Amino acid sequence: MLSILTKYYGLDLLAMGLSFLGIYTIGNKQRYGFVIALCGNILWLTLGIITRSVGLIFANAVIAALYVRAYMRWQKTSGI
Repeated sequence: MLSILTKYYGLDLLAMGLSFLGIYTIGNKQRYGFVIALCGNILWLTLGIITRSVGLIFANAVIAALYVRAYMRWQKTSGI
């Protein structure tokens, strides 16, 4: 059982947690959520490299770029 959890050194579990936390934080209108989610993406990208999954690598590279773009374009809402 433990080998299932540590097969990828726990990177998949940490990436999942950071992804969930980042999206949750963005949903609470906190800009730093993008940084948290980006850290999760970097771990997913690393996992894609370890497993040699082209789809995982490509998808997370694009998602990481979108998080960076969203972070740079972030503005507080006016509360209207």
